[in-house]
Amino acid sequence: MISRPTIPTPSKKILLVEDNELIREGIKQHLQIDNFLVMTAGDGIEALETLEHFTPDLILADINMPRMDGITFYKELRKSPRWTAIPFIFLTADNSPESIRRGRELGVEDYITKPVNHRDLVNTINARLLRAAEIEVAHIGQAYLETVKVLANAIEGRDRYTRGHVDRVTQYTLWTAQALHWSEHDLRRLEFGARLHDIGKIIIPDRILNKKEKLTPEEWELMRRHPKAGAEMLQNITHLADIRPLVLYHHERWDGKGYPEGLGERDIPLGARILAIADVYDALTTERPYHPARPPKDVLEFLRFNAGKAFDPDLVPIFCQVIERTLKR
Repeated sequence: MISRPTIPTPSKKILLVEDNELIREGIKQHLQIDNFLVMTAGDGIEALETLEHFTPDLILADINMPRMDGITFYKELRKSPRWTAIPFIFLTADNSPESIRRGRELGVEDYITKPVNHRDLVNTINARLLRAAEIEVAHIGQAYLETVKVLANAIEGRDRYTRGHVDRVTQYTLWTAQALHWSEHDLRRLEFGARLHDIGKIIIPDRILNKKEKLTPEEWELMRRHPKAGAEMLQNITHLADIRPLVLYHHERWDGKGYPEGLGERDIPLGARILAIADVYDALTTERPYHPARPPKDVLEFLRFNAGKAFDPDLVPIFCQVIERTLKR
């Protein structure tokens, strides 16, 4: 026997627009059996009125209706920012190429041909809702990334000697993870971590960030606090909580002599180990107030020399191969 969930899932809301009452009620009943919450309207005008107090997850509308047909209704619907993202399916008895072409030109993706097959209808609705959910997730992910970029650029903008550092470190880090065949999801989280790895520098005064002379012990101690400060800043941001280890541990060393916690070897998260190599590579190949830029080949030799000391000995050869390929282009 199939057990039902103890916590009911919320019903998806459908607005059904159909002028034929018999067809309308038949479709409504079938959808209700499948746990959809259905509101109905007899034509486009009534549907627009319904939308003023009911926001559906999907709209199912006939094409040929009195007063306002489905095509006109769709055009009116998409004029309002409130309703542009609602998935839309046409019901039609006219499945001629011309009718379908008109809908396609407007952006309608799905059609259900009358007489309606109940199972085909439910499958099409579920598929359309799934596509809409995937698009929403993608948009949310892009919005998160844009927010992360703004935060990272705001911090980086305070230090005139490290402009572009975040973008370069992020690129080196992602190239290395791609060579390790990380999934798209893990690459996205790694990108967030790489872009925000220095966000804790918000606590560092500008006079220290931009100081040309060697830092005093007190100033250096303050500078070393930025990984922990950055991790604390992200602690209560739910969608960024899982990248905190990248921010917190990107200055740890393979030999346990790093900071802030002195982790060593594989106790350091893999993403943080990659980020540590990329961070040092960029720091040494770009000009800073306390040193000139060093040639990439010299820095790669430095990384190889310090493999098993400062850096993961398995990751260094992979990182070097990735960089050497880009230098040959």
